[in-house]
Amino acid sequence: MANIEQQIQELNADIDEIKKLLNQSNRARVKQFLEIQQRRLETDLITLKEKQEQNAASAVEKKPSVTVPSSTSRSYTKEISLYAWDQSDKFVKIYVQNLDGVGDLPAEQVRCSFEDRGFTLEIINLKNVNYLFKRGRLLHDIKPGQSSYKVKKDMVILSLAKADSQNWECIFRDEKKAPEKPVPKMDDSKDPGDSLMQLMKNMYETGDDEMKRTIAKAWTESREKMNVGGGGGGGSEMPDL
Repeated sequence: MANIEQQIQELNADIDEIKKLLNQSNRARVKQFLEIQQRRLETDLITLKEKQEQNAASAVEKKPSVTVPSSTSRSYTKEISLYAWDQSDKFVKIYVQNLDGVGDLPAEQVRCSFEDRGFTLEIINLKNVNYLFKRGRLLHDIKPGQSSYKVKKDMVILSLAKADSQNWECIFRDEKKAPEKPVPKMDDSKDPGDSLMQLMKNMYETGDDEMKRTIAKAWTESREKMNVGGGGGGGSEMPDL
């Protein structure tokens, strides 16, 4: 079956032929018949041209249908809290493990940015899970421009470039343990009563709020008992707390 373009060419040729015959014809009935045929062919020609234009427009607008799987339609975000780490003079390395298949993801689905005191690691749609490891308050400053990350088969390794070569005792400031306060001891060379008073004073001065309340309460109760028993006149007084 001829395509539309060929059909249009045939109709144009037929119409041209009828026009020639009309010019040569002298009989009224013959001219009338030829004019009717000409109008019929011209109508068919218009119909074909409209169809041709519609097909051309559809071809331009129609694009291949590509099914793009939704990467986040069923995914959820999970914050990373478990990691391992070590260090050298120049770098602190953080190992984010148990990410089976992360090495097979496209590069744009694993990204990491660094700041002077923090970093953000994002893993998009790893088996329908989005992972986020965003932390600030690093123990010490790093060099963002010299820091980097590597994606392995089942882990991501962050290399934090140290701003200086000092040793890191932990990764984040909130992990650093406060130095333990020494436990006050009694002075055996002094009078036991004086030593006890000094010990309580030291415990009060160095203790937290709970310790201060406990000592103050114990001293108040002790003084009240002494006053009730009539023995509060000559003992040593508690230093001003």
